[in-house]
This record gives sequence, C-alpha cells and structure tokens, in this order.
Amino acid sequence: MSKSKRSAAAEKLKPLWDDLRAGDPRAVHEARKLSRRAQAELRVANAGKKAERAWRELRRAAAPLRDHDVAGEHLRSALLELDVPTSTLAYFDQTWAERRAALLAQTTWPERPTSFALASGWKGRARRLLEKDRAKLVREGQAALASSDPEQWHAWRKRLKRHRYTLALLGEVPPAVTDMLEALGRLQDAEVVLAILHRDPDLLRFERARLIAREETARHAARERVRELFPELARQLRPQAPEQDQVP
Repeated sequence: MSKSKRSAAAEKLKPLWDDLRAGDPRAVHEARKLSRRAQAELRVANAGKKAERAWRELRRAAAPLRDHDVAGEHLRSALLELDVPTSTLAYFDQTWAERRAALLAQTTWPERPTSFALASGWKGRARRLLEKDRAKLVREGQAALASSDPEQWHAWRKRLKRHRYTLALLGEVPPAVTDMLEALGRLQDAEVVLAILHRDPDLLRFERARLIAREETARHAARERVRELFPELARQLRPQAPEQDQVP
C-alpha cells in the first residue's frame, strides 16, 4: 500500500506566494498550474471541502491575469508578424500594461491554501480514478468534436488536464495526452483572443480585422490538429486490463 505524502502543489506554492500577490507574471502562471496539480492531488487525498474550496478560489483569482498575459503574448506576436509600425507596438504595450494593472488592482487574493496529505493508499485511489476517467473522456471528446460550442471544448480540456495531472502523480504522462492538451491549449488561447477583440472594437482598431483573421485561422488549425490526434488519444484511453492479467 502506498505511504502517505504531503501535497507537492502546496509545498511549491509557498515560495511563490509573495510574488503572486504582487502580480508577477511568472508566479501567476506557476500558481495556476499548481492549482491544477492540486486538483488532481485532492481527488486522491480526501482532504475535505475546505481544501478544495481554497484551491478553487486561488485558480479563479489567477485566471483573469493569466488569460490576459497569454492573450497579450499572442497579440504581440501577431503584431510583429504583421510588421506593424513601431508606434503601434508601443501603443499596444502601454495599453496592455495599463489593462493588466487595472486587472491586478481588482484581484482579491484568497488566503494561501494550506498543505494537505495524500493519505495511505492514495496510489490505488489514483489508479481507480484514472480508469473511471477513460471512457468518459473519450465520450466527451467525441461530443466536443461534433460541436462548435467553445465551452464544450474547454470543459473537455479541463477534465483532460485533471487526468494528465493524476497520471503524473503515478509516473509518466503519455505523449498522446500532452500533445492533445497542447493543441487544445492553442485552441483556447485563440478563443480568448477572439473574445477580447470582438468585445473591444477600439482595441487596435486599425489592425483588428487582420488580427481576427489570424486567430480564426489559428482556431481552425488547432481544431484540425485535435481531430488528427484524437484517434491515438482514444486508443490510449481504452480501458486497460488489470495488472495481473497483463503480459510482462
């Protein structure tokens, strides 16, 4: 039976906390990733609703800043690719920094989530949860591929992320999972950028049409990449035989 251990996510969050509250982009990025890792750990820890709520509140607090940073990276890369005047680039940098400062000022950080233990037997619980994930993830993937609803694609991505971090608790994560998450991540980034551009017609209005076209192309390419990768992911997610029945 697996021995108990402390949450790795909680331990790694401690040294980031002051930088996170100050809005450091790297700390925001790492904290959001750690919140996903904690979600997987909490599934096998039975740590209680209070711990789950603390990490959920942290993830929600960091999300707007992280989405802003990712969208900014894509928009700036697009502007460079489109070879816009230096003045346009400078205007974007200033405007985006001002928007981020306003977002940070509106952010209310929760109390830092405390550490928790993955009690004895957590590896067995993780394996059972992974088995339960498999068929559901295939069905949700098939439903997403048949849909044009970005929320359905995003929901599938979040659950596949949780599966990925649960796999990581036990060892290696198959390339079929990481490759799919990379494609789904680019798709979500395009959705976020497009939402920003459609919501604010005054933002980069002289380049707006070209930026929208670029992100629509990226969205289409990401969806096609997901379709290409799905058969291998589905194969990887097929229920596996019990360990005692497998050939060494």
